[in-house]
Amino acid sequence: MIRRLVLFFILTALLVAATVWLVDHPGAVVITWTDWAEREWRVDTYVPILILATGCILVVVAAVVWLLNLLLKAPRRFAARRRTARLHEGYRALSDGLAAVATGDPRRARKLAHRAERLLDDPSMTSLLTAQAAEISGNQAEAWDRFQAMTERPETALLGLKGLLGLALKRDDRPKALDLAQRAWSMGGTASGDLASTLFELQVQAGAWDEAQVTINEARKRKALSGAELLHNQAVLHLEHSRRVETSGATKAAMKLALKAHFADPMMVPAATYAASLLHRLGKNGKAMDVLLSTWRASPHPALVEAALALAPGESVPQKMNRLKKLLQANPTAAEGHIALGEMALARSAWGEARTHLELAAAHLPSPRVFSLLARLERDEKNDEAAAEEWLHRAATAPAECAWVCSACSRQSPVWTLICPSCGTVDGIEWRKPFGARNALAVV
Repeated sequence: MIRRLVLFFILTALLVAATVWLVDHPGAVVITWTDWAEREWRVDTYVPILILATGCILVVVAAVVWLLNLLLKAPRRFAARRRTARLHEGYRALSDGLAAVATGDPRRARKLAHRAERLLDDPSMTSLLTAQAAEISGNQAEAWDRFQAMTERPETALLGLKGLLGLALKRDDRPKALDLAQRAWSMGGTASGDLASTLFELQVQAGAWDEAQVTINEARKRKALSGAELLHNQAVLHLEHSRRVETSGATKAAMKLALKAHFADPMMVPAATYAASLLHRLGKNGKAMDVLLSTWRASPHPALVEAALALAPGESVPQKMNRLKKLLQANPTAAEGHIALGEMALARSAWGEARTHLELAAAHLPSPRVFSLLARLERDEKNDEAAAEEWLHRAATAPAECAWVCSACSRQSPVWTLICPSCGTVDGIEWRKPFGARNALAVV
């Protein structure tokens, strides 16, 4: 900035000095020439006037050149401005159309898709919007054609395959969906975690266990799934492999696979109970109990109680209670342990012990089952029908108890299965409270 200011002052000083010198030394200039009629012309003037006249002529010439240039380029500039305006309107229609797709407005989405397609005239930019607009409008045939066209360009091939995959899943065309998912996954590291999960599910549904294992290995390399998801899916594969091996009579090999499933996901109750049952068959009750305890600490589940009792079916009730107390020591606040011990104490008429465990269970897990057992305790110990009726009333209004419920179709299942028998969802059965379920009052 300072340098420019100094330069400005220097140039100004030089200009002023030159002007003063020209005024003091005006000089004389004589210009003579002969025109076409051989007439002689003469102009007498001073140097400053000549310089000023020359400057004026240059300014006029420059102005004429600028005006001509402006007039010659005007059509091109007008076309460029119009093209820019169209692009701006097209981009706006494109973004608004995608927003309409996201909010589920098919009529507005299709209108904006056609507008963007007309203004931009670039299928590479508008194909996704037009395909999604057709999809939410219910025109699956047009959507399929649009997504199919996207697969022909390398830049949009992955988006096209994902769109076709979604349509195939809506049609419940699982063989086609599996083929599309494999094609999309084979495109490399740009594939997402959702695609990895979808491909894994389709392969499991098709019984392609080896291919599912390859998918998990590749997902680990690409970091397409989180560590917890990878370990859980690996546990699922080991568990199913164990069951298939066990049906062939190879109990020891099945046990090793079941343990791998348990170690991959210690919170997976079906893996723990199955591994414990195989260890019990091989006479390894101590190790089986360790497996159950490790899962019980993180995920206390009634199936673990049953599995622990199944390790020694010939034990007496006090021995069974001692076994369950080991579980309770590993997780003292687990309501399922208190319920099991309270029910056993109730069967032995150990009223005080039964009341202690059942009241602790009610504090941690108020449920129809616990309240029904407390009603039975009031009747059996004190013959107090009024207190029993009060507990039964609480049982009727208590929240529903957890069950194996499919996260996709909300159907309940008596046991955990990898594939939902109702809707075919893979690994969708969860231990949770059924949505909108009513309690059935237990008979006591």
